[in-house]
Amino acid sequence: MKKRILIIGTRTWELTSIHLKYFVDAKANIVGFLESPTDTITSTTSGGSINQPIHEVAAELDLPIIQSGDPKDPAIHEWIANLAPDIIVVIGYQFLLPKEFLELAPLGVVNFHTSLLPRHCGRHPGFWTIWYGDKYSGMTVHQMDEGLDTGAVLYRNLVPVENGDTVDSLYQRIWNHDKELVEMFLRELESKDVLGDPSVLEELDDYSYNYVPSEQDFELDFRYDAQTNANRCSMKPGAFYVTVDGMKVVPTKYHVLKEPIDKRNFKIQTPYIYKDWVVYMTSNGWFAIEEVEILGETHTGAAWATKAKRIAS
Repeated sequence: MKKRILIIGTRTWELTSIHLKYFVDAKANIVGFLESPTDTITSTTSGGSINQPIHEVAAELDLPIIQSGDPKDPAIHEWIANLAPDIIVVIGYQFLLPKEFLELAPLGVVNFHTSLLPRHCGRHPGFWTIWYGDKYSGMTVHQMDEGLDTGAVLYRNLVPVENGDTVDSLYQRIWNHDKELVEMFLRELESKDVLGDPSVLEELDDYSYNYVPSEQDFELDFRYDAQTNANRCSMKPGAFYVTVDGMKVVPTKYHVLKEPIDKRNFKIQTPYIYKDWVVYMTSNGWFAIEEVEILGETHTGAAWATKAKRIAS
């Protein structure tokens, strides 16, 4: 392949490692690497790479690599310009690229973002995909501009979000389908003057930007349906909680229950006892808790919710 590619990524992220493997296996003409420092990045995954990390690939291929978290640094711009890439590919980098950086390569900068842009722009898209109860997710390759994931969409893969997904399992399902996406990108990079299919370009009407999750995002919210709350608990076990009598109570065993009682005069965010479970009413279904953890101790059934109102079972 003739087109010269600079790749940007993070050594501790499988997002970088697995896609870099796809590029190397496809014999992409990689001329160098820029990698992120890891001391300030945040992640909702379990971390680490099964595939070879970016710095090891650089050493194995005997290609130049530099680390920087300051894409405004003129020295970084000069280093990249000396490599003369035709295009820059970002695969996992948490620093905003300024206009001067975006103009360092004739074909600009493209980014691999693990959501269906323009939905879930910004950080931790897998976490927010599950948090909001989305039914589908995927990988989007887009042209970068000065906005936050607002550039034109070039390519996209689509996969289902499954009940019980963790952030890791959702990401892995998406990334396992991306080999052909990388190969298509490289083919078109060599053969076309313009990348992507214009029919895929999106308006920003559905744009949503995600921030780093805060403590309050981990409190279960039963204004959302029961399955969405169960999926939140499943994606990060031990992280989500309910508040009862001022204490954090972490559901460790739970299930979604189709409403067995034909009445709707229940209060939101209020625990009730049904059979041996504590249940919370939602817009669709009951969230039934079988076991909880409080201050490191496990409690079975409804024994911990002494103030909960019992429902005839």
